[in-house]
Amino acid sequence: MLLIMKGMIVMEKSVLKLSIDKLEPGMVLAKEIVHNGRILINSGTTINENIIAKLTRNFILNNIFVYSEDEPIRIKDIEIIKNTTEKSIVEIEENFSEISFNVSEMFQDMYDVGICDINEVKAFSEKIRKELDSPAAVIKNIVLHGSGEDYIYRHSVNVAALSSILAKWLGFSENEINLLSYSAILHDLGKTKVDIEILSKNDKLTVIEFEEIKKHAVLSYNLVKQVEELDKSVSFGILMHHERLDGTGYPLGLTFDKIHKFAKVIAIADVFDAVNSDRSYKKKRNPFEAIEVIQKESLGKLDYEYCKVFIDHIINYYIGEIVLLNNGKECRIVQIDINQLATPLLFDGIEFINLKNFKELKIERLVL
Repeated sequence: MLLIMKGMIVMEKSVLKLSIDKLEPGMVLAKEIVHNGRILINSGTTINENIIAKLTRNFILNNIFVYSEDEPIRIKDIEIIKNTTEKSIVEIEENFSEISFNVSEMFQDMYDVGICDINEVKAFSEKIRKELDSPAAVIKNIVLHGSGEDYIYRHSVNVAALSSILAKWLGFSENEINLLSYSAILHDLGKTKVDIEILSKNDKLTVIEFEEIKKHAVLSYNLVKQVEELDKSVSFGILMHHERLDGTGYPLGLTFDKIHKFAKVIAIADVFDAVNSDRSYKKKRNPFEAIEVIQKESLGKLDYEYCKVFIDHIINYYIGEIVLLNNGKECRIVQIDINQLATPLLFDGIEFINLKNFKELKIERLVL
C-alpha cells in the first residue's frame, strides 16, 4: 500500500516488480507466478535458492512481484506498484452474500416454472469468477466463514468458487472451467425440494430421512438435463458429485473412471466447505481439520491426484496467517508439514512453536 504525505511516499508494504535474475532468497511473493495459465507458485511464498534455481532453469519471467519492507523510497528510485485488483476478505464476503441471495431467488424461480434458466446460471457464474481475480481473499474468506448454516445457496457459491480454483490448478481449459462452474452452482439445486425439517435436523438422520436427502442429486440432474443446448458434462457433474471411487457413494454407486471429472472436483470442494462450516447438527472444525478430511478421503473415496493438488496449493494460503490456540495465544503460521497438517510450525512473536512437540496445544481457528 502506498500513502502520499507532503510529497513523500510512505510505504507500509510496497510491491516491487522484478525479473528472475533479481530475485533473492527471503523475498516473499506478492502475486502468484503464472505461466501459460497455470499457477507455478502461490502468492505469500517465501523465495529460496531452490525456487530461484528452478525458475531460472525452466522459465523466462520478467514480471515477478515481491514485497519490499525497506525504508520509504521515492518512485524514481525503483518501480513500485500498488495492488488494485486484490479485494479484501470483507469485500469478498459482501459480494458472495449478495450472490448467494440472488442464487436463492434463482433456484426458487427454476422450481416454480420447472425450467433451468441457463443464461441466469451463466450470469452468476461470471460474477463468481470475477471474484477469483483475488484468489487469496476468496480462499481465506471460505476458510474463515465457510457457508455458515446456509447449506444450499451460500454453499453452492463457495463450491463453485473452490471448484473453479481447483480446476485452474489442475490445468482444465477455460471452457471446462466455465462448464464446471455451472455444474457446481447447481449441484445442490435439488435440496430446495427436500423437506426443510430434514435438512435442518439437529439429531442423527434416520435411514428414511437420509434416503430423502440423497434424492437431491437426481432432482437437480432431472431439471438441468432438460436444457438441450447445455453440454452433458454439466448435468453429469451434478448427478455424480456424491459418488465415491470405492462405490460407496450415491445415487448410482459408481466407481473410479465411471465418475465424471467435474463430479470429482465438485466432491472435493463440497466436502471442504461442509466440514469448514457450521451446520444445524455440528459446529465447523478448525481449518486444518478440513484439509485433513480431504487428505483422508483421498485414500479410496475422493480422487487422489485431485486431492493432492488441492492440498499442495491451498496450504500455501494458510502460510503467514494468524491462528488462535486453545491456550488463548495468537501465533503466525510459518511452515506446514504435508504429512502432519494439523501441527504446523508457528511463531508467537518471540519464539517458534512446533505443535508436533506440544500435544496439549490445538489450533482453534484462524484470526481475521
